[in-house]
Amino acid sequence: MSGSRFRLAVFGLTLLTLALHPVQAQEDYVLGTGDKIHIEVVGEKDLTTDADISPQGTITFWVLGDIKAAGKTLGAFKDELTAVLGEKYLQKPVVKLEVRDYHSKEVVIQGAVEKPGNYYLQTNWTTILKLISEAGGATANIGTRAYIIRSYLAPGQQPKLEESQVQEQSNRVEVDLKKLLVEGEVTEDKPVYGGDFVFIASTESEALQKNFIWVEGAIRTPGKINYQAGLTAFAAAIQAGGFTEYASPNRATIHRLMPDGKSVTIKVKLLNIRKGKIPDVPLQPGDRLTVPEAIF
Repeated sequence: MSGSRFRLAVFGLTLLTLALHPVQAQEDYVLGTGDKIHIEVVGEKDLTTDADISPQGTITFWVLGDIKAAGKTLGAFKDELTAVLGEKYLQKPVVKLEVRDYHSKEVVIQGAVEKPGNYYLQTNWTTILKLISEAGGATANIGTRAYIIRSYLAPGQQPKLEESQVQEQSNRVEVDLKKLLVEGEVTEDKPVYGGDFVFIASTESEALQKNFIWVEGAIRTPGKINYQAGLTAFAAAIQAGGFTEYASPNRATIHRLMPDGKSVTIKVKLLNIRKGKIPDVPLQPGDRLTVPEAIF
């Protein structure tokens, strides 16, 4: 699908998504580390301030000192401040709170989008369509699959993964872009949460999956090699230069993506194969053969 057609599809489906999923109110936003909030107490100018939520999840406010904010909704935190101020310091205080800078719910999107990189959610969650739109839309070479890796990020991290590596993640959610964009299947517009890593496949990356296999780990020249019918695990290891002196060939594994989108791991004893004790294992396009180092 071309980038222009994709953008039209995104526009139409985003309208439908908004109808099905109403916009989240700011008062329902769950505060987190790094968020900056603006506090105003009506009629009390000295109490108007901006506060950053610390790594410990607290803010420092007036005589109240350090107050836990992270993990609470904006509305609940406002009610808490109102109650504490009214109980000890002010008569019927009116407290106003808003988030001035969102920095607690970071996501990363890579692959076939115009502006890949790090983004901060201004709601508790978003959808993959909205995130693609925020990232400038899709490039002309968008593929047919997208992947969401749940809770993958450390703060400030911007990982870059190949599609074959993305497919190995056990906490991976797969999105069928063809169903979403061509067939209008809105259930494929999966939610994206803070800490998620999103990869939008390109036609090139999907072609690599069909034409190559990857060999990595304790191998002399790790990388991708051309897939040919009949290629086996041991033959691939030899094509990649053979094992290093620290390799543990009998603990090798093959990571394979099945037609239903699930990943399987196949254990391979390459040393036993070399000695003729067991038959070699045929590979399939897109397989990733990993040879670990020995445990000393």
